[in-house]
Amino acid sequence: MLAHELYGSGSEGVILMHDFYGCKDTWTFARNFFDTKCFTYAFCEVRGYGESRHLLGEYTPREAASDVIELADNLGWSEFHIVGHSMSGMLAQRVVLDGGTRVKSAILNTPVAASGLSFTPEGFEIIKGSITSNQLLEEAFDALTGNRLGQQWIDFKVRQTRGTRLEKAQFGYLDSLSNQGFLDEMEGNTTPMLVIAGEYDMEPFTPDILRETFLRWYPNAELVVSRNAGHYPQQETPVYVAKVINDFLRQQL
Repeated sequence: MLAHELYGSGSEGVILMHDFYGCKDTWTFARNFFDTKCFTYAFCEVRGYGESRHLLGEYTPREAASDVIELADNLGWSEFHIVGHSMSGMLAQRVVLDGGTRVKSAILNTPVAASGLSFTPEGFEIIKGSITSNQLLEEAFDALTGNRLGQQWIDFKVRQTRGTRLEKAQFGYLDSLSNQGFLDEMEGNTTPMLVIAGEYDMEPFTPDILRETFLRWYPNAELVVSRNAGHYPQQETPVYVAKVINDFLRQQL
């Protein structure tokens, strides 16, 4: 079973995942402002990351969705909400697809699309190289947040990344996110979804691109732009993002 941390005491279950570079700690800032009376949150770590580093596998969206659904089963949650960030935004869409009516809503924070990762060739090489190169990892974090947050932020993110994942897992997820899209199965899904975009995020995560894709594909999706944030709204603007998440989840009660 996926490693996870429970937080809150509410009757509604929410499972949160992390991004390509992180672990559950990327939610630490924002969770201080989550609604813990209505909801119980399970901050999980996917195979190859954090306390799930020992769980080897294929590192695919389908496998990750199966793991999340198994976690919900073990928590006794017949229904739940799913939250994904960046890489796990795509994984969360697979959870919606495979979990069916068990998934009450989805929150997709600067997400990879169900069609797959679509960086430019140059961008893809930076992301791939950043798995092993600190210099490219620094470039990636700077670009993902609009080249505006300074070296201390970059150093913090590098430290947070390097101690929390298996390189093998990152290579695996990068390959599957690029080559195992499932938009043909997912398009038209009516599950309520909140898409969070960062004002200063890079392509393919810009507000305009997310608006033109997710809102077109999913009839019950809505978009919120987190001002003064890039690819990490929950760390760059944690209080605002927590409010947005709280408001959306309460609407599903």
